[in-house]
Amino acid sequence: MSKKPIKKSDEGKNWISKRRDRAIKSKLEYHLIICEGTKTEPNYFTAMKQDIGGDNKDKISIEVIGEGRGTTNLLEKAIKLVRNSPNYISYAWIVYDKDDFSEESFNQVTQKCEVMNRKEETKFYPIWSNESIEVWFLLHFNKIDSKIGRKDCIKKLNENFKQHNIGTYRKNDEELYEKLKPYIYTAIQNAKWLEGRYDAKLTPAEMNPCTRVYKLVELLTKFM
Repeated sequence: MSKKPIKKSDEGKNWISKRRDRAIKSKLEYHLIICEGTKTEPNYFTAMKQDIGGDNKDKISIEVIGEGRGTTNLLEKAIKLVRNSPNYISYAWIVYDKDDFSEESFNQVTQKCEVMNRKEETKFYPIWSNESIEVWFLLHFNKIDSKIGRKDCIKKLNENFKQHNIGTYRKNDEELYEKLKPYIYTAIQNAKWLEGRYDAKLTPAEMNPCTRVYKLVELLTKFM
């Protein structure tokens, strides 16, 4: 992996030296997945992590954290974790929802990640859902292209769960990933289709419904 040159203004800083040492010693590709939710999203991605096997365990290491904070606060926490990590983290994935956060706060995460990626070796990826993570779950079954809130998403999810004989949707369900796994590639394709319907110049807050969760999921499926 090519490294950006250290800026002269940063030379001599302790955290820069530590990052150099970690990059040299590390044989794994380290990923940090930090989630706004404390159960639903961490449970889902932890289950995905456990699905990685064979030789791939020697290629990728994943830490999943449920932080209980959102948007810019979540990004700030991710930056601290990356800089204080004993390992060199290649990718930090910031998983968060629009919900009731302001449009400004919601959009700022993407803007700040772009700034971070110009000066940091770690790549920060905003994995947002507008309005909620349930949009991603619903895309396992249906294409959706009209504005939908969390409550209506959950209602439609339960309809699909019943139709596919997989029980009911529960936010903190530890088996959620296994229930949705058979439809994961449908979800990826539906999410790409949905995102493609928007003008690329629109901000995340203007794209409802939409989700970027597929970007992280698609990468992880390559290691399964």
